[in-house]
Amino acid sequence: MSRQLQSSRKPQPVGANLHLASLEAVRELVSELLDAAELDYDQRVEVLGGALVAEAVRPYWEAGNSADDAHDLLRRNDDELADVVESLSPVLLSRAEGRVEAHRALAEIQSLLSSQ
Repeated sequence: MSRQLQSSRKPQPVGANLHLASLEAVRELVSELLDAAELDYDQRVEVLGGALVAEAVRPYWEAGNSADDAHDLLRRNDDELADVVESLSPVLLSRAEGRVEAHRALAEIQSLLSSQ
């Protein structure tokens, strides 16, 4: 293909034609996104865990069900995945709460130091 023709093509948005990609190619793309975001190990685990939980309940949640009903429907349709969601959710919540508390503590320390 000529350079002129290549440069005249519109760049494809990230994710374009992913429906044609293998699962391995999608996994590699997710890893590349995490690398590009420069997330540390804990952040990567939180992002991926949160995505897993969100994707597991999404079909039921988007149908207009409450959180409890969405989880109950997930439980009826995929008992093992519901177990995973139940295991991950408290861990993710605890980490998020810990992050909020750490930010509050740092802000308080900065406030105390700046008032001296």
